[in-house]
Amino acid sequence: MDFLNGMNIKSRRNHGSSFLSVLSSHGNEDVIYGADGNSVYLRDIFSMFGAESCPSLAGKPKIFFIQACRGSQQDKGVLVEPVPEVETDGCGSQQNFFFQYLAIPEDTVVHFSSCPDYSSFLRPTGSTFLQTLYKVLSGEQRHWELLRIMTRVNCLVALTFESRGQHGGKKQMPCFVTKLRQEVYLSVESKASSL
Repeated sequence: MDFLNGMNIKSRRNHGSSFLSVLSSHGNEDVIYGADGNSVYLRDIFSMFGAESCPSLAGKPKIFFIQACRGSQQDKGVLVEPVPEVETDGCGSQQNFFFQYLAIPEDTVVHFSSCPDYSSFLRPTGSTFLQTLYKVLSGEQRHWELLRIMTRVNCLVALTFESRGQHGGKKQMPCFVTKLRQEVYLSVESKASSL
């Protein structure tokens, strides 16, 4: 609860032209765990940065990158060869998805390290998702519009990551949910060149 109180105080401060947060912890479908082991609902974190709770961020982009498991299922990947029949697992319940979507404030995008119901992996060197994001933002792609950057990160993680060891051969597929109403550029010079 101290975490939420501290976040609530910070959310009321005056902010610049946008807000960016990186959360890295253990988690489950709609929660993330604090250092104390207590769970915090993601909707409670998101609501602290909505227009009602944080008027200084009203109409401004709010960007969340979340490295945490969203369940315990492990992704087997997709066969490269054509298959005669295509099957889907639904990737989480539709009702749960729409409930989470409604909990995200306007002008907000949330980039998750995995799909609903699936686990995220960490290498001995750290998070594949966050390292890939860093790599993209360190290169020329940092000038791209945010949703294009996120799509690139998804592609790189999906195509280049495969787990080893006890859970060898498993894949990871990041996903994002957006309620942005404008294009967002993380690099100041990119925004100027797009005008």
